[in-house]
Amino acid sequence: MHTSLSTGKSASVPDAVRQQIMAHAQGQPVHQVVCGPWSEMMDGARAVRTAVFVQEQAIDEADEWDDDDAAAIHAVATNLAGLPLATGRLIHAGLAPGHAKIGRMAVLRSTRGVGLGDLVLLALMGQARQMGISHLSLHAQVSAQPFYARHGFTPQGDEFDEVGIPHVRMVLTL
Repeated sequence: MHTSLSTGKSASVPDAVRQQIMAHAQGQPVHQVVCGPWSEMMDGARAVRTAVFVQEQAIDEADEWDDDDAAAIHAVATNLAGLPLATGRLIHAGLAPGHAKIGRMAVLRSTRGVGLGDLVLLALMGQARQMGISHLSLHAQVSAQPFYARHGFTPQGDEFDEVGIPHVRMVLTL
């Protein structure tokens, strides 16, 4: 039993929550990452990016949404109930052959530190490999530079301002 947030009374634990708890207790994965086009991933990606970039980091919505979304491959990490928790995208259209750019990596504040960023980044890197891409780049917020460095990305060039936040370009050869 648990207390229902909507009624304030005791209620049965929802099946989705029960499945999450059982998977965790059995040592099974409790998150999944799905990759696909914007048309399929938009709802989950938009929810996470709005929470992280627009609300938490106060980035203007006009700066968050761009034409690259339509052509990019998006990754969305969810819990077993399907709640979107993290996202990122892989842009390859319009870039030199063999090159792609990872961007819009975001993890909900409440789920940071459990490896969701790793799952999303590794999924996007896997997508790049499948496409024959060997050169990845990204614009990392300076505070996230150590995260990307753990995955083999190296800084290239000086820090720069992007939407009022210090960033650094990082690259990786797959």
